[in-house]
Amino acid sequence: MQEGANIKKTLKRKTLKDFTRLILAYFLCLFVLSIYQYIRLYMSGVLDSFINKSLLLLIIHHTGFTAVVGLFFAFLFNFLEKRKPTFGFRMVRLLLILLLTIEVLLIEYFVRQYEILGAEILGIQQYNTEIVFNITVLALLGVSLLFYLFYKITASTYNYISKMYPLTLVLFSVFLTTLTSDKKPINENKTQHLISSIADDVLDFNKYDGRIEYPLLTSHKEKTDLVNDFEFGEQRPNLVIILVDGLGADFVGSRAKYGGLLPFLDAMDQQSLSWDNYVSNTGESAAALPTLMGSLPFGKNGFTNIEGSPNRHTLFSILKNNGYTTTFNYGGNSALNYLDKFLHEERVDYILDRKSFGKNYTKQEEDAAGISLGYPDKELFVKWNKNLGTAPNPRLDVFMTLSTKKPFENPNKAEYKQQVKQRLTKSNIIGEREKKLVLKNLDVFSSFLYADDALKDFFAAYKKHPDYKNTIFIITGSHNTNGLPQDNRLDRYRVPFMMYSPLLKKPQRKAALASHADLAPTVLSLLNTAYDLKTPRQTAWLGNSLTHSTPFDGTKQIPLFRAKNNIQEYIYGKYFMSRSKVFEMGEDLQLAKIRETALKKEMKKRFKLFKSINSYVAENNKILPDGLAIIPREKQEFTKQELVWVQSVFNGKDYDNAYNTARKLAFNDDDRARALLLCRYILSKIPGHSDTEILMGRIHAWEKNYDGSIRILEEVIRKYPIYEDGYAALLDVYFWSNKNEKALELYKSIERNEIKTDAIAQKMNRAYTALKKSATEKDSINAIITAKIERYIASASL
Repeated sequence: MQEGANIKKTLKRKTLKDFTRLILAYFLCLFVLSIYQYIRLYMSGVLDSFINKSLLLLIIHHTGFTAVVGLFFAFLFNFLEKRKPTFGFRMVRLLLILLLTIEVLLIEYFVRQYEILGAEILGIQQYNTEIVFNITVLALLGVSLLFYLFYKITASTYNYISKMYPLTLVLFSVFLTTLTSDKKPINENKTQHLISSIADDVLDFNKYDGRIEYPLLTSHKEKTDLVNDFEFGEQRPNLVIILVDGLGADFVGSRAKYGGLLPFLDAMDQQSLSWDNYVSNTGESAAALPTLMGSLPFGKNGFTNIEGSPNRHTLFSILKNNGYTTTFNYGGNSALNYLDKFLHEERVDYILDRKSFGKNYTKQEEDAAGISLGYPDKELFVKWNKNLGTAPNPRLDVFMTLSTKKPFENPNKAEYKQQVKQRLTKSNIIGEREKKLVLKNLDVFSSFLYADDALKDFFAAYKKHPDYKNTIFIITGSHNTNGLPQDNRLDRYRVPFMMYSPLLKKPQRKAALASHADLAPTVLSLLNTAYDLKTPRQTAWLGNSLTHSTPFDGTKQIPLFRAKNNIQEYIYGKYFMSRSKVFEMGEDLQLAKIRETALKKEMKKRFKLFKSINSYVAENNKILPDGLAIIPREKQEFTKQELVWVQSVFNGKDYDNAYNTARKLAFNDDDRARALLLCRYILSKIPGHSDTEILMGRIHAWEKNYDGSIRILEEVIRKYPIYEDGYAALLDVYFWSNKNEKALELYKSIERNEIKTDAIAQKMNRAYTALKKSATEKDSINAIITAKIERYIASASL
């Protein structure tokens, strides 16, 4: 009887209280492994300390992973326990120990190789079987003992633990939060990364399995019939490309729903080569620029967000290689979506963005969150005309506007709203339904009327330039604004496209269906036909030509990138595919649904092939071979150990925070090498982070490397001519290195850009005083410069 009772007691079913102890033991083991990882990295000299913010992040990520493991294993535990007492308990314990063993092995690989293992683990063929076996056995024994120890320890707090199971739901919410957090290999649960990576690889149904290494590469086509529309002279023409945010075909063109509300653009449309059937390849503003300028693929999140900077051709690099001065002009923050990185890599000569505007320019009104997008369109065009309008010819000037972007906070909004109402009252081409929409969305339409007015002023100013008559203007939209309802899914991409120039023989409407991806190859062919440029022998454009003999070219494909990680639409010939549905397009791009099964299969096949190529070329740098790239990519090289250290002091994408960390390190003589390393990392991601460039210049000066410091800071002044801190740092270095005569040259830029502060005046006075003391009759300071500097110093309250 006693023996039977013991057996009954032994086989007593385990409860969720026992399960909670298992999960807690698992988490405590992960906590110990976190400490182990950081101690190993510290002992190897990779980290400066093993207790830091990155360790806390790792523990948080372990907490989230523990929560999801606990949630899923709870169902397995209950299911097995109901069928056989203690079976669920023993199975979960075994699985948790196996997970810990895997984590140990992955940590061991990380601290030895300084990289995290993902799906590539399935392809590893060369490894030392004996070493792996020994480490596995030791890991299994070690985590088993540690797990057993923590499970026993939790017995003394059983009453508290019995109340903890509902906490797993709270912890699961922590896991959901960590899913969207920016993880680095050093602070990520290695098992979670491995599982996620393998799952992504297995579930990727758009893998490229072709044999062609560079599937987009083809011979460059030299001819375009657009050359017959222009009367070119001896000098190569300037190009001005204006990308208006959210300007859709609903606003301008022969079939505009809201026609007549934008008088200047309507007039331009009638005086230009205008395309009635034209689409943007993207539904996002930032993603439109690389497609327009380089006919480039999208990757997962837009070309500028691709890691690794793939080789490519763009109008920026090709025309720069042919003697063009290139500029990019934007009133907003070019660091968003890494636009500045893309532009710096293209060696754009002048980049005008919100950092380049001075106190004489007014930002756009703030939205409800207190955020201003930057400088509105009129300010942008005035700034360009004043500062950059005198660059050498020929030139390529590219503009991105922002006044027609949400939250539609244009200057003088009330006045423009009233103008919209007046034009609406007089209109006899806008339907009643559309009129109601206009009145309900006056913010949207007032911003577009403001942008129209800004373009009118820009062209009026440009006509005063001597090179106006030898300039080609291209105006298009980034996508159709999502601030208004659209009739179908193709409407998001329909935008106006017009080429205007005094060189045009006559205005003309083009019926050919074309896209942003066709601009770069067409413009290049146009200029090359007329002027015999230096062009690449092979290109990898997504598009081909803006023109063809019929509205629909039966072999033309137009991929459509709706939003990040979201390529849902595709055009081939006269067919449009969206969410597995196929439509036939009419000449006015109206859609008729197709039910033909064979056609649907063919469209799905072609769409799948494009998506596989898009991912392959973007992720593997297979757009162009290195030998065909006009501008070799300057890639910041970091060792694995350096990257691990960077990850230990910086997580996420707040590069201002990373700069603050570098700045703190720079104040300590022993940490300046680390500070420079972090600065290099920041600039590899955000090349336009001016404060980081200035900090690097100062660090070099503190280390007595004055020549290196001056090179960096003079480049800062060139790129950010109104930024006071750059002048302050450079004047300091001139003084420390006894090169005060250079301050006289710098004063010209100070005067031109109206930099007038006490701090700069004091530093100029210091340099000027030092020069006067050391000057002789033979090398006396230029009298004109002297008088100007004296007036400048006197005008400041020193």
